[in-house]
Amino acid sequence: TLEWCAGELSNITEVGTLQYGFVGAEAAVHLMYRCTKVPGLFEKVPKKLRGVFWMKGNAVGEELAVLQHGQWFEEDRAYLVPYSPWMWAWPKGTPKDAPAYGLLYGAKSVWEVAFGLSAYHLGFSIVFDECPGGPNLPPPFGVPGHMCTKGSGVDDLTYARLQFHFMGNLSFAGQVDMYTIEEMSKKGDKPGSTWYRGIYGGPPYFESTFGQCKPFSIGSYELTKILDEDGKPLEPYYTEFLEYMGEVPLFVWAGYGNKTVLDMLQRGDSLEAAKYMKQKAEAEAAANGMVKMPY
Repeated sequence: TLEWCAGELSNITEVGTLQYGFVGAEAAVHLMYRCTKVPGLFEKVPKKLRGVFWMKGNAVGEELAVLQHGQWFEEDRAYLVPYSPWMWAWPKGTPKDAPAYGLLYGAKSVWEVAFGLSAYHLGFSIVFDECPGGPNLPPPFGVPGHMCTKGSGVDDLTYARLQFHFMGNLSFAGQVDMYTIEEMSKKGDKPGSTWYRGIYGGPPYFESTFGQCKPFSIGSYELTKILDEDGKPLEPYYTEFLEYMGEVPLFVWAGYGNKTVLDMLQRGDSLEAAKYMKQKAEAEAAANGMVKMPY
């Protein structure tokens, strides 16, 4: 239960009605797997999407992600994941070899991402299709599908378009850039171990002139599984992650600490709940001179 999971955290802090807590990096990996494994739902999730992933090379200060608590629609080859507690983990501090020199690992930057993702109750849609393939261009250029095997994905899952949706509203996408996941199939890898998390964009005139042309791949990273579908460490990536984190702990969104918000969500008033949380956070900022951060 979420209560048991929260009991494994230290220094639980309520921020804008949301509760966050700290835990060591290795413990976080195993807790995130256990606390997002929902019986009756987990068994229907494609094996490639089960487990715990490290956002390796992500310049933004966020480290771990879990996708295994969503719903799979076989006929549409679509997977929907609600943003929920224990799905994401952020660093309390900067690992020694943080991407982009750790420029986006400052407390304010990390906190803005952590609170924004939680408060707006994002929904993620992952729709699989045949890998289009393409040339592997030098940075900063890139084309969707250049990391997976062209023509694959018909009988397996190697390429997908990813979108996020504010409040889980699937009628519109929350991002302008094109997001993908592309299986990289590194030698010796277990299927679904490493994915290229593509972020493709381009200036507005490219789209107005060439249609949906997004020739730049900036901010992309490797979505690397470190705990497999059975909850077992996946080497060498598991050890590599722990060495990367060193002594830097992680913090997670553990749940809600406000009955008013819970009542709103149970009634289906997610938009009103988000507005209420935002108001509470702004009131904290006015009282403290800034939004109270969990560290």
